[in-house]
Amino acid sequence: MRRGVIALACLVVVGSLPLSVAGASANASISNVEVSPSSPAPGETVTFETTVRNLENSDAPLAINDIAIRKAGGSGITEYERVSDLGSISPGSTLEVPLTASFESSGTKDLRVIVYGLDRGNGDNIQLRYPVKLNVQERHPQMDISVNDSVAGIESSGEVTVANGLDSRITNVEVVVAGDGVEMTQSRTVESSIAENGSITAPFRFRPDSAGEHSLTATLRYTIAGDTTRNTTRTTDIESDPLRNSVELDTTAVGSGTDRALRVAVSNGANAPITDVMVAADSENATFQRVLLENVSASTTRQVRLNATMEEPRADATVSANYDLGSETQQTSTETTIRSVPGTIDLTGLDVIRQGGRLQISGSASNVGSTDADSVLVSVVNTETVTPATPNRDYFVGTVPDSDFVSFSVYARTEGNATSVPLEVTYLVDDTRKTQRFDVAINQMGGSAQQPDQDSNNEGGDQNSMLPVFVAGGLALLVVVGVLVRRYRRGDDDIEV
Repeated sequence: MRRGVIALACLVVVGSLPLSVAGASANASISNVEVSPSSPAPGETVTFETTVRNLENSDAPLAINDIAIRKAGGSGITEYERVSDLGSISPGSTLEVPLTASFESSGTKDLRVIVYGLDRGNGDNIQLRYPVKLNVQERHPQMDISVNDSVAGIESSGEVTVANGLDSRITNVEVVVAGDGVEMTQSRTVESSIAENGSITAPFRFRPDSAGEHSLTATLRYTIAGDTTRNTTRTTDIESDPLRNSVELDTTAVGSGTDRALRVAVSNGANAPITDVMVAADSENATFQRVLLENVSASTTRQVRLNATMEEPRADATVSANYDLGSETQQTSTETTIRSVPGTIDLTGLDVIRQGGRLQISGSASNVGSTDADSVLVSVVNTETVTPATPNRDYFVGTVPDSDFVSFSVYARTEGNATSVPLEVTYLVDDTRKTQRFDVAINQMGGSAQQPDQDSNNEGGDQNSMLPVFVAGGLALLVVVGVLVRRYRRGDDDIEV
């Protein structure tokens, strides 16, 4: 018995070197214990792959009765796992046995792997020990949850950032987001792996059921060191606002002539996007195009053009926008007026100047419409008291652009008690001939002629132009006669005239 105790004492060696049996027919050792994962997390299963070798110089097989993993030191015995009846190991052979254990708390664990065997050669019991130190720590890839502003009943978005700060690559990565009081419309992201010091972004979408505070929880599942699966979670609180509806329309008439349209600005003052926005206008004497906008983001404005086909120069219209806000369909509208104003000629800045026996009428042919007026012609109308005169019985103005003018000048003679000169203006607008008539009052005279009339076709005009000369000569003759009479009465016979 004393001899067996001495042999057992020789087998029990504390340290990191393989332990062996010396001086017995079976010479064995625990050659290695491979731990996976090397840095487990609390609650994670750890595998201790134990290799037992019966050396080649052994004279007998070694029967393995049990292999156990225990806590080293301390009071009492804490055993995590034991496996039994593993068979025998022949000389020169090995046996690999996996043991598993988990640890609820973090920290350094001082362990022993113990092999209980029987020497088949001499029948002695053999015990082999192998020390294992294990560091259990709460280490996972870091997670961060960021969420955009959320509104009750409106789909919102966020993302989970996973940063792998571990010392090895992780694989089979899955991120799942769940919420309290929210409906998840996109919750899961899968990645094949994240390299050491690498990161990924996992997007998600959700719809809060109501306004107020809600929580979102992201769960990360991944594999490390081959087959070890880990889980970790992170939770954040969000505040969802109540839904606010505020959409306005602003209209502006655009285009010119018959090519008229309404420019409509859709301003979304709500705190959520509006979708499927149908903009339309309704009128009794005009028709308008409809325009569909897919969406208008919150606090933004989008403009559309509604082309108009007008039946009359003026149309009163109701402009409306139907849209979806959250799960509800809403509408807003406004009233407006659109006018079709083709090119229209008016005579402005008129001035009448008498030149001997004729009148010069000058002014501007002004286009007060919104389209060009072509082939504009200003003519003096021949009546019982008015006759067109040279050099301009009529005046071809040509084209007058919209909101522009061109000057003209025409001549006329009057007889009797004429008080005005009729003028006729003809022009083309959108290939349609238009005619307008204006009466120009003669008392709109702006001055008198400074030189004789040069119109050789009218003799009466020449006689009238010499009348001031005859009058001046007669006045001079009267002055001379007066002087002579006065001198004669005074007896001044020697006066020379």
